[in-house]
Amino acid sequence: MTDHECQSLRPSHYAPATGHTSPHGDLRVVGIQYDQQVDNVVSYASFRRAMTCLVKEFVVPLRRPGEPMLAVFNEDIGLMTVATGARGTLVRAQAASPLRAPAGDSEPVGAAVALGELNAAYAPQVAAYQAMLGPIDPRKEVLVAATDTFVRAFDLTFSGLAKRFGIYVVASNNESRYRETHDPLLVRTFGDPSIPGLHTAYVATSAKVFNTTFLWGPHDIHPQAPNGARNLLFRNTKVPLTDLESTILGLDQGPSSGPAARRNAAGYVVAGHRLGFATSLPAFAYGYPFGRRPAHFHPCRDLVVTYMACMDALGVDTVIQAEANPGRWAANGGGGYWQPLEWMGSAWRAVADPTVRFRYAVNPMLVGNLLDLDFDGQSAILGRGHHGRLRHYVGNGHLDAADGDPAAAKVYAGGKPQYLALSPWIGRDGSRAALRAESARLAAGSGSLQENGYLETAVYADLTRAKGHHR
Repeated sequence: MTDHECQSLRPSHYAPATGHTSPHGDLRVVGIQYDQQVDNVVSYASFRRAMTCLVKEFVVPLRRPGEPMLAVFNEDIGLMTVATGARGTLVRAQAASPLRAPAGDSEPVGAAVALGELNAAYAPQVAAYQAMLGPIDPRKEVLVAATDTFVRAFDLTFSGLAKRFGIYVVASNNESRYRETHDPLLVRTFGDPSIPGLHTAYVATSAKVFNTTFLWGPHDIHPQAPNGARNLLFRNTKVPLTDLESTILGLDQGPSSGPAARRNAAGYVVAGHRLGFATSLPAFAYGYPFGRRPAHFHPCRDLVVTYMACMDALGVDTVIQAEANPGRWAANGGGGYWQPLEWMGSAWRAVADPTVRFRYAVNPMLVGNLLDLDFDGQSAILGRGHHGRLRHYVGNGHLDAADGDPAAAKVYAGGKPQYLALSPWIGRDGSRAALRAESARLAAGSGSLQENGYLETAVYADLTRAKGHHR
């Protein structure tokens, strides 16, 4: 990919990476705020080209000799790839039509219609997997059926980027475990029928579909693994799940107790930093209010409630919160009040709450409308004990009781010094009424000239190990 080709793929709103440099850094982290575009999933090549350009524009220019690099892509960055190729033609067309948001903000009807279209397109694979793996929940059967598509688009792309550029890569998708086969019958049954002369297929080995965050390294370490997993260092399965994931997609939840849950939450060490993966909702799961851990607390008894506290107990020092927030940013969140204020209970709390010892939090946000689902936010990297200039998410300048902010959120309001990097929002900070109006114009189906006009950018920071500190 040339620089000119990459520049041609930039969305209309684009900003260079911003961040924090340290002469003592031993791991440079880049959180990529990707603006998802349906044109990027027309083919496997188009998706690979778009992801390669993100690395070339946001990661490669920040390389520093001798310092490892970690590129963190977003949660659900692989979800749109289910519409790759001929079987996704109708869904890609729908994404550019009024059907993308037929019911406005009320229900994700467009997404439900798209799942139905994809089920029809993948009908032969759905039937074959139902026969091979037994009954599969109809809500997720297309995600199992699309295993070959996901591996070609998602796993091979991000695995390849890690090796090509010599970096560590984090990215997330909703997919099943898989194996590689050259059996002609299985290739014809499960491989992408639009690829001529196909000799390989990637076949699901389980009907379980997890929201999985993957960590790939720069070198192959599992020579017998299937393509896409030979340099895979760690996989984390999400727990707890959101309502959308459990009710609309029917995803399987990661383990919530016992040794498997501890292994899942303990993460993986890169350059001396134990990375723990808290994909969206788990990053809010402490089991108690800010700074008020109960006596005789058991952090790993039930990770649905205490995921973050368990990660802390297991020695995680860097929280990787890859994020796809399905909703308007400048609006009320799931707790019923201003979402950017609620958001402080995740990445910022990780490095500010005195009851845990996380040193860093990395929180890149997926942006862009997917059918009638809006994804938005501000990406950030935060550090415990950092004393930078005071910064805050839009609308968070002060607690606003008149707008419904609860008194318990007071600790989250106002400027905070822990931000090593914070991406701007597409609109200027101002009154919440003005911010809400801007968010409404961005939303799917708004009909505004600003619809889907989100900002693509990145944040970066140099992480340093604490001297004499071992967890």
